[in-house]
Amino acid sequence: MKKIGDIMSTTLFSTTPDTSAFDAVEEMYKNKIGALLIKKNEDFVGIFTKTDWMQLFLGRDCDPHKVKVGDVMSSPIVTIDRNESLSKATEVIEEKKFRHIAVTEENKIVGMLSVKDLQTYYLHLHEKTNF
Repeated sequence: MKKIGDIMSTTLFSTTPDTSAFDAVEEMYKNKIGALLIKKNEDFVGIFTKTDWMQLFLGRDCDPHKVKVGDVMSSPIVTIDRNESLSKATEVIEEKKFRHIAVTEENKIVGMLSVKDLQTYYLHLHEKTNF
């Protein structure tokens, strides 16, 4: 049975709380990712996602160059251990209504898991079992 650690992304993209929302979204698009971890000193303190961006600016009159991700990030970060099952990850995603979860090993963030990662895994599984 596959575990979260088998399909998670191990590259961690992050920025600081003082980064503008505009610059954070540019970084996400440049790297083709949907979320950035927010790092203060040596600790991850939050997460900023494309969904946060959309919610922030739909129907609001604000300057994305002035809004800092530290003011709009989700915190604390929802995490799950890399040795948990994919079904447990699905449960957490459904319960928390998040598209991205930080993955931990010994309480340290070592990766990210997204709905897209799960979707890709289950699609490949379906293709292997589809005769």
